[in-house]
Order: sequence, then structure tokens, then C-alpha cells
Amino acid sequence: METLAIEKGVLPGGLSYVRLGNKAHTVAVFPGLADAAWEVTSQKWDFPMQYRRLAETSTVYIIGRRRNLPHGYTTRDMAADYARAFENEIGPADVLGISLGGYVAQHFAADYPTHVKRLIIACAAYRVSDEGRRTPERWLALAREERWREFYQDISRVTMAEYHKTFTRFLIPLLRTMPCNPADFLVSLEACLAHDSSKSLGQIQAPTLVIGGTKDIFFPPSLLRETASRIAGAILGLIPGGGHSAYELHKVEFEDAVLEFLDRSEALPLVVDDSPDIVELEVTA
Repeated sequence: METLAIEKGVLPGGLSYVRLGNKAHTVAVFPGLADAAWEVTSQKWDFPMQYRRLAETSTVYIIGRRRNLPHGYTTRDMAADYARAFENEIGPADVLGISLGGYVAQHFAADYPTHVKRLIIACAAYRVSDEGRRTPERWLALAREERWREFYQDISRVTMAEYHKTFTRFLIPLLRTMPCNPADFLVSLEACLAHDSSKSLGQIQAPTLVIGGTKDIFFPPSLLRETASRIAGAILGLIPGGGHSAYELHKVEFEDAVLEFLDRSEALPLVVDDSPDIVELEVTA
């Protein structure tokens, strides 16, 4: 197995990054909420394993968000931070946004189209579901009271099917340490709850894949489908049985769909949804 070249550093605006590989083609990853806990350069992450397949054909940048976020900071503000980093360092790239990173990527592609070649919105939609909203509201209350142990345990129990793997791989190490800045959790959670990109999605010009799990309580298929329908020519990928962590717990299916999307110069229909404006990518378990 080829040894991946790994570089760590800080981009303009104070955005920490990890770079994997050294290929001509670039994929920039905007991570999820856990970025508010640990710097991407921290030893807590196993990015070489997580993104090895993607790094076989692309240089992969995993780019964290800025620290010490001011109150009221929005997902659109976060997108502007990424834009400054792209202008100086990254250049045009394919963008993969996961969960909160998927929120940010929507504004990023809409507001800064010259920076985005292709867009992948993973485990995110233009807003959170009504049912799913109750969960981050509960997390927000716990975080405001700095009840971190209950906060992390509640995250792990979002779906019992994901509980064991999520707890052992993600939450036990997290319980042993405090976040970089607990206030960043509050701001990031508030930004998640306030996010609504419904008026921005029509401005996205890049070829787009919207992908998530069929059992995601935050972003169920109805919201994923509606999000894709608002982006011209978007492709929808649904991972059977996948929850909000489908990108990790259904890693093979997720990677297969992403790599197939990136490999295709033009989006050719595989399975056509009832809506004539959506092409649905067939994701098999």
C-alpha cells in the first residue's frame, strides 16, 4: 500500500488543515461539528485511513474552521472564511462538505462559484428536519450549561443502531478531554439551527451530488430530495439504512458513490427520480 504524503499547517485566516497525497486534482473537505472539538491537526483524527481511497487519485485537504467564533456567527460567515483561504492557497477544487460542513459548502458554492469545480453535500440538506431540530436544541441546552458528559452521551444515543460504534470510536476519547473552546460548540450549534439555504441553492453552478442515509433523522430522504431539486442538474444519492453517520458507518457505499460522481465528466442518469429535475444515483449496500 502506497504511503500517503501528509502535511499539516494553517491557511490564511487561521484555518488549520491536513493535506493528504500530492496529486494534480484537489478535493477540499469541510468537516462536521466535531471540528469544534478538535483541531484537524490533532492526533484525535485518523484522516489517512478515512480518506485513503479519495487520496489515491486526488490531493485531499481537510480544512477546519476558525476558532473563538463570535456570537451569532453563521454558516455563511464560515463560507467566507473558506473563500479567503481558497483565494490564497487552494484555488478551484472539488468540495466535499459533511454535515455542518455540508451546510457551509452550500453557501460556499453559491457565493464563490469560481472556487468550486464540483460539489458534494453529504449528510446535510438546506435545513434540519422538524424532528431532527429537537435534538440539537437539547444539545445546545446541555452545552450552555457545560454538561459535556451528558452532551456527548446524548449525541451517541441519537440512533441506537449507531450507538456502539459511535461511542467507542468517537465519544470515549472525547470524554477524556475538553473541547478546544466550549463556546465554539454553542456558536456552531446555533449556526446549525439557524441555517436555511433555500434561497441560495438556485445560485449553485457546480455539478452537485447530494448524498445521505435513508434513516437520518436530521436530514431524511424528503429533505435531501428537496435540496437536490433546488440545484440545477443535481444528483441525489441515498444510502439504504444509513443514519447521520452514513459517510463513516457505510463507508464503502459512500465512497463508491462519491468516487463514481467525481469520475464522471458528465452526470448520466442511473435511476431517474419521479421529479424530472433530479437524477438519483443508485447506491447499493
